[in-house]
Amino acid sequence: MQLHQKILTGVLLILTGVMVGMLFMIYYAGITSTERTELRITEIQRGAGTPFGTDEFQVAPAGLPSFRGIAATVNESVVYIETEVPVNRRQVPDDGNHDFDDSTWDRFFPRRRASTIGSGVLVSADGYIITNNHVIAGTDEGPIRVTLHDKRVFNAKVIGRDPSTDLATIKIDSHNLPHAVIGNSDYVEVGDWVLAVGNPFRLRSTVTAGIVSALGRNVDIIADQMRIESFIQTDAAINRGNSGGALVNQFGELIGINTAIATENGGNQGYGFAIPINMAFKITQDLIEYGEVRRGFLGVNIVSVSQERANQLGMPRIEGVEIVNILRNSSAETGGLRNNDVILSVDGFNVNEANHLQERVALRRPGDEVTLEIWRNGRVMQFDVPLSGLN
Repeated sequence: MQLHQKILTGVLLILTGVMVGMLFMIYYAGITSTERTELRITEIQRGAGTPFGTDEFQVAPAGLPSFRGIAATVNESVVYIETEVPVNRRQVPDDGNHDFDDSTWDRFFPRRRASTIGSGVLVSADGYIITNNHVIAGTDEGPIRVTLHDKRVFNAKVIGRDPSTDLATIKIDSHNLPHAVIGNSDYVEVGDWVLAVGNPFRLRSTVTAGIVSALGRNVDIIADQMRIESFIQTDAAINRGNSGGALVNQFGELIGINTAIATENGGNQGYGFAIPINMAFKITQDLIEYGEVRRGFLGVNIVSVSQERANQLGMPRIEGVEIVNILRNSSAETGGLRNNDVILSVDGFNVNEANHLQERVALRRPGDEVTLEIWRNGRVMQFDVPLSGLN
């Protein structure tokens, strides 16, 4: 063999070895690294009024409130949650909540696990945390790591989940932890100042401010047949990673759990949604006390009252929800309700949409009695109806 052929053969062998080494490194990195994806969609103390002194709620020179003291306090109760879940590209949806590397090598050598992030809110000194169910979805085998504001890290265990409200409760093993003061979301009004606190895009302890934009929103975000949606809408900036974080009022009281955004580009566009804390508080209590959610059930199919239907029924105003079907042996049937009755209020709270009625009933447990104000045959009537459970 001539010398130049030997040299050429040697060069080819070297290049072949380099190529094999590169392929091995790419394959090894692909099966051992975790892919970091971000989800869009996150003894308990109640507040008796303003939980902070007037020094904490200052007024800025421009006439706007200063949230300095409130932000510092609330930040301590909001945690960063990171989980690892198995990844099978054929099973995980290719949507805005899951980011995949679309490189050629990723398609040949798919990664085996993915990392997801979110937020949570400490609601007790002994480590109970409220978060969104979707934040910890798929973690039956993988760990749930919780990082506190002071950078301590804990492994959490799942206490319970409620897919119909996209809520979950987890717990870390500690004590004397800073925790949120629970407010009352029934007192929230459109135009109220609010702060959103969470960990968007892994930016820990981020605080944004805005107002309550609307109440009782049903936006078909929760993917569950029995979903209950009656969100607080806010323009406080909420992004991926905020899920499960805190929405607090101008007194620092927790009034909602940030859950979702409405967006066309994946980022905040001024439409954020939070689960009212009265709902989250009740779900958390059930999961802690019973290990499951105990939810009252009325047993009716309803539709909102239109102008035309209000005229047909002789109603002075367009309000309420009309019963179009009553399930047999349900609470509604035994309680004396009839088809074409219009439910005007539940326990004094007006209901003008189906999700408003769902929310008020879902706040009660089987056996509880609700007071319904009904329009029937040209007059207003009142019924006290004991709720059954959902079998």
